[in-house]
Amino acid sequence: MKTTASRTDFETTQGTLRALGFEHVPEILPELVERGVRESLPLLGFLELIARNEHDFREERRVKTSLKLSGLPVGKTLDSYDFSFQRSLSKATIDLLTTCEFARRKENVLLLGPPGVGKTHLAASLAVKCVQNGFSTAFMTADDLIESLRKDDQAGGRRAHRRRYMTCAVLIVDELGFQTLERREAQLLFRLINGRYERGSTVITSNKGVREWPDLLAGDEVLATAILDRLLHHCHVVNIDGRSYRLRQIEKRAQGR
Repeated sequence: MKTTASRTDFETTQGTLRALGFEHVPEILPELVERGVRESLPLLGFLELIARNEHDFREERRVKTSLKLSGLPVGKTLDSYDFSFQRSLSKATIDLLTTCEFARRKENVLLLGPPGVGKTHLAASLAVKCVQNGFSTAFMTADDLIESLRKDDQAGGRRAHRRRYMTCAVLIVDELGFQTLERREAQLLFRLINGRYERGSTVITSNKGVREWPDLLAGDEVLATAILDRLLHHCHVVNIDGRSYRLRQIEKRAQGR
């Protein structure tokens, strides 16, 4: 690729690119032209270079914006999860989930285990993968979700159908089980699960096994059965039976002292 472009030529081309909707390439056009010349790129190769740079810029911005809007905790990735500490957990199972095929199929995920074993970490890591793969994602604690459901119910319930917790492709509900729900709250949770059934994926972390859910849901076995029926129909259940990361850290600090 050869060029003798002047400054005026660059400015004219940059203006045309901006008019066409390019956002990033006009700012780095001189660098791209220089690279094209240096690597002797053919015309199609240079066009691919331009397109790839614009696409990568937009994709990076999309991921950053989506992660910010999702409410995800910062810094939770699979790279920082210690699988060697939780030997009861199959890394192959988690690797399969990170393909996001469950989200494409609108399947659910239950991450069950005692406090401190890394359920939130895994759920957030899966959410990051979903965002990177183009799925709209929302992360909420169970308390925040129930509070939102309650407020929307008091407002008439109509706006609940438009809420992000209902419309997103992947909803993560964290820490379900630390507080017993009242009957109306359990009914609202059923409405949510029923509304998302086969329309989107729901990922739930809980310190309660499924047999304990009736007690969690106001002691209503019928309601608990109805919720679990919809959750488990298309679902990946991951049980984590191990030690607490937080307790391990406390032990290490104690040993250090």
